[in-house]
Amino acid sequence: MSMLVAGFLVCYPGSYVSANADPSGEPAGVQQTERTVTGTVLDVQGEPLTGVSVGVQGANRGVVTDVNGRYSIQVQGDNPILLFTYIGYKAVTAKADKSRIDVTLEEDAQALGEVVITAEFGLKRVARSVGSSVQNVKASDILDSGRDNFITALQGRVSGINVVSSGGAPGASTTVTLRSMTSLSGNNQPLYVVDGVPMNNSSFNPSRGFANIDQYASRDLDFSSRGNDFNPEDIESMTILKGAAAAALYGSDASNGAIIITTRKGSPGQGKVSYSNSFRWDNAYGIPERQTKYLNGAYGVTNFYNLNNFGGLAPEGTPFYDNVAAVLQTGLTKKHNVSVEGGTEKLTLRATASFTDQVGVVKSTDYTRNNLSLAGKSQINKWLRFEASMQYAGTTNNKARKGSSGPLYYAMRWPIFDNMENYLDSDGIHMRYPERYVDGDLINPMFQLFHNKYYDESDRIISNATAIITPTKKTFLRAQIGWDVGAQTFEASEHPYWATYNYNVAPGKGGAYNMSKANFSDKSMNILGGWEDKLLNDKLDIQVHFGYHQLENAVANLSSYGRNYAVLDLVSINNTEPETQTGAKRTTKRRLQALSGEIALGYNSMVYVTLRARNDWSSTLPKANNEYFYPAAEFSFVATELPFLKDNQAVSYLKLRGAVAQVGKDASPLSISPELIPTTWSGGGYKYDFTGPNLTLKPEMTTSNEIGFDGRFFNDRINADFTYFNTHCADQIVKDFL
Repeated sequence: MSMLVAGFLVCYPGSYVSANADPSGEPAGVQQTERTVTGTVLDVQGEPLTGVSVGVQGANRGVVTDVNGRYSIQVQGDNPILLFTYIGYKAVTAKADKSRIDVTLEEDAQALGEVVITAEFGLKRVARSVGSSVQNVKASDILDSGRDNFITALQGRVSGINVVSSGGAPGASTTVTLRSMTSLSGNNQPLYVVDGVPMNNSSFNPSRGFANIDQYASRDLDFSSRGNDFNPEDIESMTILKGAAAAALYGSDASNGAIIITTRKGSPGQGKVSYSNSFRWDNAYGIPERQTKYLNGAYGVTNFYNLNNFGGLAPEGTPFYDNVAAVLQTGLTKKHNVSVEGGTEKLTLRATASFTDQVGVVKSTDYTRNNLSLAGKSQINKWLRFEASMQYAGTTNNKARKGSSGPLYYAMRWPIFDNMENYLDSDGIHMRYPERYVDGDLINPMFQLFHNKYYDESDRIISNATAIITPTKKTFLRAQIGWDVGAQTFEASEHPYWATYNYNVAPGKGGAYNMSKANFSDKSMNILGGWEDKLLNDKLDIQVHFGYHQLENAVANLSSYGRNYAVLDLVSINNTEPETQTGAKRTTKRRLQALSGEIALGYNSMVYVTLRARNDWSSTLPKANNEYFYPAAEFSFVATELPFLKDNQAVSYLKLRGAVAQVGKDASPLSISPELIPTTWSGGGYKYDFTGPNLTLKPEMTTSNEIGFDGRFFNDRINADFTYFNTHCADQIVKDFL
């Protein structure tokens, strides 16, 4: 027989009724006592599976599990066999010799088109029902990559994603783009969501965050992305929502797609302790080859003032030095991970500790990260389930500057006939210039690496608590609160003798110090309700969801600047001349409220239609324009469910899909009110910042259309995924690009 369960077509083994059998499937004249068997069906992570088909082999009866994975079925006979089936998972049989049978189902690697993905706010969806481009990444793939953070590990594993690292130094920031940019001045990175809580992935901008905004820029001084804080060992699964339609319910912040992360929360069973470690050595390669035939100069004439051209031939016996190698070393990364987990069917817990210590390939650079996490879930009673997690991350990062201000650039300019490693002059204090060179525009990068300080540290906690209420088998209410809070310190100091003419620096003069204390606090609340049912003889699956959402992003930045060190090697604002000290404070707050709704229909495991809508209210837009509505629609058609393709060997699986969606995006804080900054003009006071206010701003609106197909051919020997998409971005908000 066939039975439609939650939009999936599940086939039980046929049960035959002979002439001497009654409709129950038992031989006529044989009376057997019925009894009840109950239990719970979980996945390998201990999460309850909803809609699992539970049948009795040889009998025409079956039930499905509820939203908590529970089932109850009537059986007859001494040892009846229960069959558990769920699309995307391996079928399991169990002898019903007890009144309670709990089962764990494993994912079926062969059922690539039937896998279950984690979509918006922790809701589960079968992959065949999704009309936009969605891709799953296994936790094992992230760990096997050997990368230091999960973001860079996505490169090459997700189609349509572009991961750009600012450099190869420890703790380098990353920029991720899904498909294409959608905003001229706003954020173009996807939204990161951890267990339903938006995760801050910001990077500190020195030209905005330091009190002396003219000294540094992001292009030559890079600070870590906060996404580097997350421990890959805690990841259970990742779902990449590429299109605007798939991410529409997350609102403005997901206009560039979303990366959904589900963390491990322990599994029932006997407690276990796991330990793992890894060690990695790194070396730089691909360094440009340096010539060792000519000295500096021009037109065949040696001239030690000329750095950009070659002069005469080097005399025989002239020593040459590999000055690029002088700033490099063999990097070493050490990781240690310890986890403890266990529990019962009612309560599971998992605690982890992870320690990462990295020494970079550029001398004096390093990065450390300590992660602690605690997560668990509890089945309070039949209608209430509770989940919670908390993750702490503490990082430190010593870095070097990059680009035309970095050590590699200076090392390439240094004359190859001079040993750059001897960077101190004969007095052991001043920075040495190269021999046979008296001009002052060369700076020794070795002095920069060991006497300047570019440093950041962070302490951060991501926490969430979720309650799932199931008043009936067909309804649920999910309430979640989350808080992502972090305290960061950024420092940039330069030694008084880090100067082109360092011998001219008088005592008590020279040197500069920047420090910024930047704290962020991101609070979120999501309340979701839903109803699910099956109609038309279980052929039509219908799901209705609605939600209320709140989000607050607060940033407080307090920075100070001073120059002219009293003591040469003391790195502190207290070591600078009081008359030069300045400070700045900048606070911003953004609030967002939203209502969302979704209707999903599935017919006969073949045709799926999903309609979504969301309405946002943003505090960063004028009152007249702070409300904006945007819809989304998805369509999916599984062609291989057609009778003439159902058992086709050439086409194992073929899904045609399409989606159209709009996603709004609000402005950044302080876009509609004038921002005042101190002025150095005569008389002092304040002036307007570079970007003026605009009281008529409207939200940016991104419209995305896509069509595509997912296919597997010749017994899954060939897998194909094709998507054509078009994105149109209107009402762009343009700001300065500092």
